[in-house]
Amino acid sequence: MKPAKLKKGDAIGIICPAFSISTRSPRIPALEEYLNGLGLSVRYGKSLGAAYGYLAGDDDLRARDLEDMFEDESIAAIICMLGGYGSSRIVDKLNYRLIASRPKLFVGFSDITVLLNAIYRYAGIPTAHGALGVYLGNPGFDEFSRRDFEALLFQNQKGRVLKNPYDDAETIVGGAARGILIGGNLSLVAAMEGTPYEVDFTDKIVFLEDVDEKPYRIDRYLSTLRLSGKLAKAKGFVFGSFSNCDDAASTWQCRDIVEQYMKSCGKPAIYNFSSGHSFPFINLPIGIEVEFDANAKTLLLLEELYQ
Repeated sequence: MKPAKLKKGDAIGIICPAFSISTRSPRIPALEEYLNGLGLSVRYGKSLGAAYGYLAGDDDLRARDLEDMFEDESIAAIICMLGGYGSSRIVDKLNYRLIASRPKLFVGFSDITVLLNAIYRYAGIPTAHGALGVYLGNPGFDEFSRRDFEALLFQNQKGRVLKNPYDDAETIVGGAARGILIGGNLSLVAAMEGTPYEVDFTDKIVFLEDVDEKPYRIDRYLSTLRLSGKLAKAKGFVFGSFSNCDDAASTWQCRDIVEQYMKSCGKPAIYNFSSGHSFPFINLPIGIEVEFDANAKTLLLLEELYQ
C-alpha cells in the first residue's frame, strides 16, 4: 500500500500526536503561508491547540485525530506539527486496518519516530522522516531543506540520490548494502525495545539521530540495541545529526561512541548525515528499499514512495 503523490490544490492535514502547541505560535501562520505558496491548502486537526498537561489533548483525542485525518478522503497528506513526547502513549490505540485502507503520506520526526515505524510495520504504508510543521514555519528553514521537502512532496522518489549538500558526512565503516530504510530518533527506537512496536532491524538500513542526549546516554541506547541483537541484524547504519549531544566534560564524544559500536559490528556506517534536529534537513522515506554506499555517503532510493 502506497500513498498518492501530491498535486497542487490538495489539502494537508496538520496534527499534534505528541506535545501541545499554542495557537498563538507564529510558526502556525508561517507554515500555512509556506504550504499555500506550494498550492496546498491546510486543515487543522482537533489536537492542534488542545492541551492535556504537556500533551496536545488526552491520548484518545490525539489517536482519534490521527485516524480521522487518514479516514478523511479530502485530506491528501498528514504533517505532524511537532514532536516532543507522547507518541508512545497512542501507538497501541490506533486502528492500523483503517490507516491501511486510506494510504497517505505521513510526515514527521523526533518523537514521531514511534508512529513512522509502526504505520510502516502494521499498516504496510511507507512514511517520511520529514520536516515537522514547526520546521516548515521556522524562519531558519534553509533553501536546500525547502527544495528537498518539495521534492519529497511532488517528485517521484525512485532514482533520487540523497547526500549532504556540503558532503560533510563521515565514513565510519566503508562498504555498501541494500535494504529497506527504517529508524529515526535513537532514544525512541531504544525505548520501544521489547514491545510490539519495536523497530525490526533485520536486513534493514537503519537511520538514527538524536538531540540533547549526552554521550553516555547515546552509549546506553546503542548498548541496548547491541544487547538485544539488533545491531547484528542490520545491513548498514546511517547516523544523522546528533544536535547538542557532545559534552566538553566528557572523555568521549558522540562520534567516538558511534565508532566503537559500528567498528565492533562491522557493518557499513556513516556519521553526520544531514537529517535530524538541525539544518540542512534531508527528508527520508521510511519503508522504502535503498542502496547505501558508505564510501560515497549516499542513499539511492530504489523504490517508488508513491502509487
